[in-house]
Amino acid sequence: MKTRIILCGFIASLFAGCAVEHTSDFTPIENGSGFGYVTHVRGFTDRSLSTGLLYQDSSGKRTMVWPHLELINGDNPAITNNIAVLVGGNAELYDDGRERLWDRLIAFEAPTGPPLDITDQVLQKYCADSGVNFTNVIKDSFVALTKTNGALQILFGIIKIGERGPGSINDHDASLTISWHDVEAIMQDVKKNGKAQKEKWSGFEYLQKQ
Repeated sequence: MKTRIILCGFIASLFAGCAVEHTSDFTPIENGSGFGYVTHVRGFTDRSLSTGLLYQDSSGKRTMVWPHLELINGDNPAITNNIAVLVGGNAELYDDGRERLWDRLIAFEAPTGPPLDITDQVLQKYCADSGVNFTNVIKDSFVALTKTNGALQILFGIIKIGERGPGSINDHDASLTISWHDVEAIMQDVKKNGKAQKEKWSGFEYLQKQ
């Protein structure tokens, strides 16, 4: 919950100003192993705000981890040693024809990355463990990240079909607790076999395994 409070503080302070364009100073995360936030506000009447996650090494050099950090419960990012896992926004076209940020699970190993989209691999692990069909996982439904001893708990949504009769579709909460060892194994797989992609709004590059 501390992360949520920090981000809400950023929003309140930046929107209180009158500047047409403003970028906050780098704000280190407490016990964050060099990771920290930068928040950018554009516009006056119709303001847009984005909070990015960066890594700063011992020499002061900064590397962008992800440009759009989503506001969720728990620890976003969740950090252990030199690895950060976060729910970040990636611009996608929705069914209504409008382009918005789509929640993706991003992993980064300091100091240089690269950023890795590990969403599908993590959700596939949940499906393999639980027997839930991958198509029944609700995309863009990440609710919380929580760092535990040696593991990461991820909350999201799924649907169950026919639970209340033929043709019924009901939403349910789902949870996966994955060890940091398994997270690292997924990261190595995506780093080795992933293809370079670009986030549409920022042009920021990352790797994703199709």
